[in-house]
Amino acid sequence: MTRQRPSRSSRWPWPPRGPRGAARRPRRGRWLLAAALVLVLALLTVLTALLDRPEPSPQAEEETLSCEPYGLELEAPVRQRQSAEDRGLFDGDLFGPAERTQDRFDLAFEHAGVTSSYHVLAQGVDWSRPVGVVFRLHGDGAWEFESPEYNVSCLAEVARTHNMILVVPRTPDRAGAITWWEESERNAAWFRALVEERLLQDYDIDRSRTWLTGYSGGAQLIARELLADHVDLVPGGGAILLGGGQAPPEAEAQPTREQLRDLRLHWDVGEDDDGTDPKATFNALRAARDGYRWYAQAGYDGVELRVREGVDHFELPDARILERVLTRAEEDSADEAG
Repeated sequence: MTRQRPSRSSRWPWPPRGPRGAARRPRRGRWLLAAALVLVLALLTVLTALLDRPEPSPQAEEETLSCEPYGLELEAPVRQRQSAEDRGLFDGDLFGPAERTQDRFDLAFEHAGVTSSYHVLAQGVDWSRPVGVVFRLHGDGAWEFESPEYNVSCLAEVARTHNMILVVPRTPDRAGAITWWEESERNAAWFRALVEERLLQDYDIDRSRTWLTGYSGGAQLIARELLADHVDLVPGGGAILLGGGQAPPEAEAQPTREQLRDLRLHWDVGEDDDGTDPKATFNALRAARDGYRWYAQAGYDGVELRVREGVDHFELPDARILERVLTRAEEDSADEAG
């Protein structure tokens, strides 16, 4: 801030200063002492944040969730967002070896003026072995992002058993309904930057095991934007599209011969998910069939479509689907290597 000249008054101009020297030293010494104390207090605050972070309570560590509603007979540790007090003052800004092995929530990321946040669920992953990644793109409303203590906890446990981290981004969309598919090009650009500028810098990911999985509106973004225009983000692995995944209007990306041969693209949709339910008016069945046909015609060998009899938009066993697709991919890779 520019220093302002005092207004003229009976005290202006100021009286001449006294001689320099010993008379001014005590005041200067007091200022130096105060500055040193402020610096020491700031350093102590940082050290406290780094070395004395609050540990989760034993009760929270023992809390589990049944994954049966999501298709698996499995008890998964509950992955739950923490309050600002529990996270600590600097947790969102610091990253090091300790953070790589922890669950981290509500991390902010900005690209080209667009800001949103994401969770990384990495607890229990073995970094002495190659670590893959599963991205979960939520449906409209961002329920999975807002409530990771439910199905996201089960998805994270499935990912962990395959030595993969689970990343759950929130769409940057803020106006009206919370979706991935509105302003999809902008949202896809933000997601791409998140992967390249943040996640691949922070985590040593085995990119041959990169999986995009999305539900409803998240599946729409994967099929219509990410696979169509940003398929280089998935050099190996594939995509799982649940309750959606419509064909793109056009595609700018040129997949490699290896991607056309090796990527696994799995659509999964309920037979009753045809838009006739007043609570789910999007015809996901038609969208999934449309996307499956388009990518098969585009030359991808590993496309498949599963239509589940008697299942609607809200009943897909997404944890079981993830487990089976990942297991089958690993078995196929082992057979090819053998």
